[in-house]
This record gives sequence, C-alpha cells and structure tokens, in this order.
Amino acid sequence: MEPGKISERQLAFLMVTVLITTAIFWAPQLACRAVEQDAWITAHMASVWGILSVLVIIALARRYPGLTLIEYLPLILGKPLGKIFGALYIFWFLSQGAVIILQFAYFLNITLMPNTPTAVFMVTVIALCFYALRSGLEVWARVNEILLFIAVLTIVAVIVLPFDNMDFSRLLPLADHSPGQLIYTSTNSASWRGEVIIAGMFIPALASFRHTPRNLIISVVLVGFIVAAVEISAVAVFGGVLTGQKEFPFFSLARMISIARIFDRLEVLIVITLLLGTFFKICAFLYCSTLGAAQVFGFKDYQFLLLPLSVLMLALANNFFRGIPDMTDFLTHVFPGTALFSAELVIPLFLYLIAIFRPLKQVKES
Repeated sequence: MEPGKISERQLAFLMVTVLITTAIFWAPQLACRAVEQDAWITAHMASVWGILSVLVIIALARRYPGLTLIEYLPLILGKPLGKIFGALYIFWFLSQGAVIILQFAYFLNITLMPNTPTAVFMVTVIALCFYALRSGLEVWARVNEILLFIAVLTIVAVIVLPFDNMDFSRLLPLADHSPGQLIYTSTNSASWRGEVIIAGMFIPALASFRHTPRNLIISVVLVGFIVAAVEISAVAVFGGVLTGQKEFPFFSLARMISIARIFDRLEVLIVITLLLGTFFKICAFLYCSTLGAAQVFGFKDYQFLLLPLSVLMLALANNFFRGIPDMTDFLTHVFPGTALFSAELVIPLFLYLIAIFRPLKQVKES
C-alpha cells in the first residue's frame, strides 16, 4: 500500500522529532509543578517507559513481519475485534495530531501573535502537512533527516548559552521527593516518550530492519537526555517553583540569551524549530491515521483519505479545549491515561501476550 521506502536512520530521526517537539515545550513546567528541582530525574525515568514501548512494538513487528500495527490487530484478536481496535487506534492518531495542532497554535498565539485567531495557525499547518503527505513518505522523511540537525543545534544552544544566569545550587536538595511521587510524575513525560509506538506503522516501509531496535532505543534515551538538560537549565536559571509557574520555560530560556549583542533574540530560532518539529510530527500522525484507515476498511490506496481525515483532525483540534488551562489540566491528569496506559504501552503489551499464547499458524488462519 505504501510504495515508498525509508532507511532505518530516517525512521530514527523521525522518531526523535516526534518525541521531542512538544515535550520540550510542555514537559518542564508540568514536571516542575509536581517535583520542582527533581524534574530532570523524572525525565530519565520516563525513558524507561519509552524503552518498554519500543521493546513491545519491536517484538510484535518481528512476530508479524511486513505488517503494520493496524494490520496484525485482526490476526491477534480476530477480525471483528481487531477492526474495532484498529478504528480506536485511528481515532487515537487523529486526536493526538489534533492536540499537537492546538499546542502549536496556543504557543504562537501567546508568545508572538496574541491578536491572531488560533484557527489561522491550525489551518496553515494542516494544509502544509496535507501537501507534504501528498508527495509521499520518502519526501518528508528525507527533509526531516536534513532539518533535524538544525533543530537539535538550536535546542543545545538554548540549553547552554544562558550559563551566566545559572545557579546550580537551585537543583538542590537532590531527590527531595519520594520515589513514588517521582515515578508518578514520570508517567506524564513518558506519555510523550511512548509516542514511539507509532513506529509500528512505519516499520513495514523500512528498507532494512537490522538496526531498528537499537536505533529506536537510542532515540528514546537521547530525547530523555535532552528533556532532562532543558529542565536542569531552566531550574538552574529560574528555580524549580518559578519554572513550574511559567507557561513555556524553554522559550523563556531563549529570551534570556544575550552574549555580546551577537547571540541575541534566539527565541526566533525556537519558533522556527517548533514550526518544523510540529510540521513533521503532525505529518507522522496524519500518515498513521490515513494509512490505518485504508487498512481497516480494505482500501488499496490511502491518498484519497488525506483530505477528509485532515479536515477531521482540524475539526477535533478546534473543539478539544477552551484554552491553556483546559489543555494543562488534560496534559497533567488525563494524558497519561489516554496515551501511556492505553494505546502506547498497555494495549500493545496485551496484544503481545495474546500473540505469545496463540500459535502463529492458528493466528494466520483467523
């Protein structure tokens, strides 16, 4: 169904973009509100959850080579129940994409253009994603491979350059919160890390599978180090309490940078980084939803579904939340349940356990 092929490196780079884009803008303040200066510890703990998701989806991919997550659902659960779960995953892909669109629109509306309706940002980014997906998987996966280096360099610059304002004593006392509280807080950041599960929709399009497990684990761990570094930098500059009170600590860090009037106003680069990352992340979730819908309903091509599903994703984004407080409440209390403890880890683990106890020969006859 997907004629294009991508390399293992391109998939790994795409997963880094997917995992890091919204996490660095939302995870620091949510973690700091809960555990203050210990936020960076929860970022590393979240990687453990992400690695579990990688191991499960890789195990399923090895058991059902050449099939996407949506395609082997009926083989494991039977056709009727498998189609239902497939439809639920399609809705999850769409709803995740809608939340990403809205996060992007809120960010631009609050930080740069407060008088511009959020609908303008949402329509623009979904139109760009629609155009990119019409060009095929190989095209936008290759572009992401090129632009990711620029995004990572920008992120590293924002982490390091405010060093004159850093006081690392603000990170003390270390591990001041209970292990239970740290683990509970880590599930929030882990919900972004668990988005690596969408790799299950891309693995059949790989030219090779040899290094994919290693690459995906490295991607998860690398994102964990970057998010932890952002949280360390933010706490060292603002303190744990103030970081939790800020809407976008990472953006605030960029505004602090002013070195010899040469490195100044780097928040412009942050906006560009967010724009590029959001574009590729929405592309990934829109691709998964359209490809998955075609596979659930038995269509041979998914391209004709792009327009209706793009409109549906946009409609969901326009009706999910009434503002930043609603979104923050969702990300804090609801997001782990709708992501990590359902679509990202629990359901795939449940599928794998069934697949283990159900012989492959019998599965294929279903």
